[in-house]
Amino acid sequence: MNILLVEDDDVDVLLFQRALRTTGTSSSVVRAKDGVEALEILNERNADRRVQDPYVILLDINMPRMNGHEFLKELRASEHLASSRVVVVTTSDDPRDIELAYGNYASGYVVKPGGSAEMTEVIKSLQQYWDICEHPVRPTALQAP
Repeated sequence: MNILLVEDDDVDVLLFQRALRTTGTSSSVVRAKDGVEALEILNERNADRRVQDPYVILLDINMPRMNGHEFLKELRASEHLASSRVVVVTTSDDPRDIELAYGNYASGYVVKPGGSAEMTEVIKSLQQYWDICEHPVRPTALQAP
């Protein structure tokens, strides 16, 4: 599971990284601090900052410059990024945020757990789901007959 983690809170990033280590997941993680940086990473051609395909975006809602909802709108409007899988992982349990995220085709919505053990369970569940899913083959990866 290759991950673009869009999260501005350093403490939450540490919690997420600890959960990944605890689960033994060998995920590749690229971090963006807000939606603007995430779009730059997704559109970048520099291999050092590019998230490997297939990937999932774990997206916070409350961020500076471009919040998660604004990012989702931009992502869905982009022809080459519109099919990206996005799971919102945020502190907000506001029904309006949940509705708006799903209205912009989020694949899931998870309220951030309070501690390490709970975050580890979230990561395990996401990894298990990722492992059983079939992932699209991008046209550039298709081989000629």
